[in-house]
Parts: sequence; structure tokens; C-alpha cells
Amino acid sequence: MRGVLAVCLIAGLVAIASGAAAQGEDAPLVILAEMDSAIEPASERHLDRVLDAARERGAEALVVRLDTPGGLGSSMRGMIEAILGAEVPVIVFVAPGGARAASAGTLVTVAGHVAAMAPRTNIGAASPVSGSGEDLPPTLRRKVDEDTTALVRSIAALRGRDAAAIEATVIEARAYTAEEALALGVIDLIADDLPALLAHIDGMAVETSAGMRTLRTAGAEVDGVGRGFGDRFVDFIANPTLAYVLILVGTYGVIYEIADPGNFGPGVLGAIGLALGFLGVGLLPASAAGIALLVAGIVLMILETQLDGFGWAGLGAVICWVFAGLLLFGNVFADPPALDDPLRVSGWAIGALAAVSLAFIAAVWTLGRGGGSSEAFIPESERRLLGRSGTALEALAPSGRVEVAGEARTAMIEGLEDLAPGAAVTVVGVYAGDILKVAPAGSSAARAVGATGPGGWRGRLAAAGIVRLWTGIRARGEGN
Repeated sequence: MRGVLAVCLIAGLVAIASGAAAQGEDAPLVILAEMDSAIEPASERHLDRVLDAARERGAEALVVRLDTPGGLGSSMRGMIEAILGAEVPVIVFVAPGGARAASAGTLVTVAGHVAAMAPRTNIGAASPVSGSGEDLPPTLRRKVDEDTTALVRSIAALRGRDAAAIEATVIEARAYTAEEALALGVIDLIADDLPALLAHIDGMAVETSAGMRTLRTAGAEVDGVGRGFGDRFVDFIANPTLAYVLILVGTYGVIYEIADPGNFGPGVLGAIGLALGFLGVGLLPASAAGIALLVAGIVLMILETQLDGFGWAGLGAVICWVFAGLLLFGNVFADPPALDDPLRVSGWAIGALAAVSLAFIAAVWTLGRGGGSSEAFIPESERRLLGRSGTALEALAPSGRVEVAGEARTAMIEGLEDLAPGAAVTVVGVYAGDILKVAPAGSSAARAVGATGPGGWRGRLAAAGIVRLWTGIRARGEGN
């Protein structure tokens, strides 16, 4: 009897120890990455980051839950290279129901060590198109198709998938349901959800860049690596239209600061706008010609605020900016990036900013230069003298002393005719050094100053809004 009790006691202790050991053993770790937008440079960077995290944490696998309409061919190839070179098994799971792995997403899916789909999802339609979403010219289309199908065949051979069925998504723009893709050998399995997927692939052997790995995913702990604020902010900035608008609006902020130095608000905001705009452009596959045109437009618009005469520099800036908007991401000339979510600057944004720029140039010409004069933009401290009557204290030949508003001031006569002492004059402008520009009272120049003075329409407009930009520029220039 005692022997039986001893055996039972030992068996119980062994069971307890085994249970404790089982509880002490860590569950396998699986990293989950959500990708539910177009395949762009931000997607490529996110995949690199989660692959690094999975490797550093010793994860059994990385599951990429994919739902994408397609994207850039360059980013697609970068993601494929990262998956093919990964030491951690990558399972691409097209889910949930209603999701798709279209176009570039097709090749990313089949590149995974395991390709899976949820019911009621689809894959395919991977035909390359131009940067504006249109069909490529025949010769270029053939070159791109050959290049893409060669990539398909190499992936299919490595992963043991049906190359012909995948090639049909490129050549014929074929698309498949999850069930059709499984039957054709495009994917490996169908799973209702993530737990079902992990249970199904448990024990499956896959070949990574570090060698063969047997997946141990049953009951795994799943840890999602989401996209942080920085990633989402970069995605927000990497918008073609937003980047274009930020650059042009930032340019006007800098111009305002040049016109009114010391008022740091517009200048700081303008510099931030320029920095963020060029950051957004740098995150996208922009053309060098488009960037050069943007920079040329900025330089010309700044020159426009420094030059006299008709606004040729400003018109050149507008032309540069319009073509920059059209060419920055290949909107005019076809290119072969296999793009299904076209990168383009909104035509409305290009037109609106061009109209604003032309209005600025027209305001400077009409109000600031007035066909050659700049009296509407004299400093506010001297504007009160415009149109005021005075008397020549000495002969103006062409300069001398006059009395205006009870003050003796130095003045110069407009025109070639000298004035005798005691002649009535009218102030029509202010030169550098507070030297008044006067004309004989009753002359055409004296009558015209009514439109320029504080009570005239030019004077009222000159005190408001965008036109004040020119006031500071002219005053600073006349003071040098």
C-alpha cells in the first residue's frame, strides 16, 4: 500500500513539474504589420522597419495583412527585395473579407514565403500603366511587360507557384478570387482569420535567406507593429498636391519676410512650408526637371520683387511653376512605374496657384509700378504728404526748399521746367532721404496724385493685403 502511495506521489510531482515547465516556456512570437493603402515609398520603409523588429525580437514569422489597390513599381520591387532577403519568414495575408491585392500588391503577395487570402478577397490586375494611369505606348509596354514577367517567373520558381497564372495578371490584367487563386497555384492557402492562418501554417517548412525554417505558430503571441505618428506624418506630407502647394505658399511667406524684415511669422512659416514641401517631393519619385523648374520659379519670383519694369520675371516664375506641376511626377510624358494609384499634382491646384501668382504680378504692376511710377507704395509715414499743397521757399532748379504742412523740406521739381520762389506746388511723391517730389499746382501730375494719395483707390489698396508686400520692398530699396 505504501508503495502505491509513493508511486502516485512521484507521478503527481512529475506532472506538476511538467506543467510548471510548460507554463515557463515562452509562447512563440509573431509580428503583425497592417498595410491597407497604396504601395508607395512609405510602405517600403514600413516593411523594412517591421522586418528589422521581427529579426531583433526573434519572431517566428512576420504576417503582412495586405489590402492595396496597387502602387509604384519601384516601391513594389523594393518590398519584394526585402521579402526575398528576409531572415524571418514573411506570410502575406490578403484580408479581411473584401480586401484586395491588386496590381503591385499581386507580386508582393506571391513573393511571400507563404501567400494566403481570406474568403471574399481578390488578387490580380497587375498590368503596368503610366504615371498618369493610362496605357503605355506599345513599345514601352512590351519592354515593361517583359521585365515584369521575368520577375514573376523568378518569384514563382523560388516559391513553387504557377508562373503562367501569375503572368496572366500582368499580360492580360487577369484577376482571381481567393478560391480561383488557390486552385491555380497562385497562393498557398485560404484562411478565415489570423488565428486560423497561424494554426494552418504551423509546422510548415519555408526557405529564408538564413536557411530552412519550420514555422512554429500554433498558439503564438501576436504583436502588431503599427505605423507611428512619424510614419503617418510622412505619409501625409508625401502627397504630390500638398507638397507642391506647400512649396509655392512657402515661397510667398519668404517673399513677405524679405519685404517686411523683422515680422518673423510669415518668414518662419514660409521656411517651414518650403522645407516640408521639398521633404514631400523627396519622398516621392519626382523628376529632376520638375524640381529644377520649381527652384527656378522660386528664384524668378523673388527677383520679380526686386526688379523694375514689366513683370517678366514673375511671368517666367508662373510658367516654371505650371510646367513643374505637370512634369514633377510624369503627368505629361508617359513613364513605366507600374502605377495604379497615379502620383500627380492636381490640375486645380496648379491653375489656382498660377492665378494667384498672376494676380500678385498684376497688383505689383498696376499699383506698385503704375506703368513706371511707385508713388502708391511710398512708406506710410510719408503717405500723408501726398497731394498736399505747398510753397517754394527758393527757386527749384530742379531742387530747393519748399514749405509743406508748416515744415520746410527739401524738394525736387518733376519735369524740366524750373520754378521761381513763391510758386505753388503739390507733393506728388517722396524720394529716398525724405526728399519730396513736387509738381506745379494745377498741373496734370498734381491732379493725378489724387488716385495715388490716401484718399485715392490706389492709396486705399496699397494699404491692404498682398500689395503691402511691395511697400516694404520699395521703401527698403529707396533707402539704399
